[in-house]
Amino acid sequence: MNILYLLFVGYLGFTVGPAKVEKSVLGAEAVTEVFEVQNFTDDSLRIKVEFEDFDVDVSGKVSFYTPGHFANSLAPRATINPEEFVIPPKDVENLRITCQLSRSSEIPEYYGMLLFKSQPIPTRYSSAINVAGEIGVPIYYMIPEYATRSASFDSFFVRDDSLEIVLSNTGDVHLRVKGEVIVSTFDTKIVQRDSLPEFVVMPRKQRKLKIGIREALDSGSYIAKVIFDYGAIELIVGERRFSK
Repeated sequence: MNILYLLFVGYLGFTVGPAKVEKSVLGAEAVTEVFEVQNFTDDSLRIKVEFEDFDVDVSGKVSFYTPGHFANSLAPRATINPEEFVIPPKDVENLRITCQLSRSSEIPEYYGMLLFKSQPIPTRYSSAINVAGEIGVPIYYMIPEYATRSASFDSFFVRDDSLEIVLSNTGDVHLRVKGEVIVSTFDTKIVQRDSLPEFVVMPRKQRKLKIGIREALDSGSYIAKVIFDYGAIELIVGERRFSK
């Protein structure tokens, strides 16, 4: 999962920037962020802002939990100002959050989802009923002196014209992974080359990927190679030979 930056629920008439925050916290224990909320509708919007905890499972599905569910939750460490406000039509509002982070080897990374929940306030009569919407912004703060970033293949095989991969985050901070798939013949002729959409693997979790071999391959022997870049010095590479 790729993890979702925009969570659309019915009517949504505003944007939030930045779409995500990922920082290494060096020295300071208090971190402040400024977010810009823009209302591009013709109605005023009431916006409520709050944190929720979240996780991403092996299939990329995002699950939400009550604030403070995890020990490294940002929710109990954050001050939001303002927590609720009204944006006039076609206007912009800024808000600040300040997080107090203790530096401990027990918590190498803090994270949470900052949710901006809207409710339209009609400025003129309309027979339509607009439903609230929300945008989620994931925030990650890594404590570099305690963080370990590492990953490995748990499995990689070819089945029914698809590559099936399990990537394991063996470290204690989240990984944002980019990838590439290359299918070639034994004499190095490339028959398929694709970039993989960026996705997130949470600490000590796995991610399953199924990548289709889109070319109609002739009978013969092939090599499938998958390359992952997860932000470390070295890439990790998996390779499998298969026959058609």
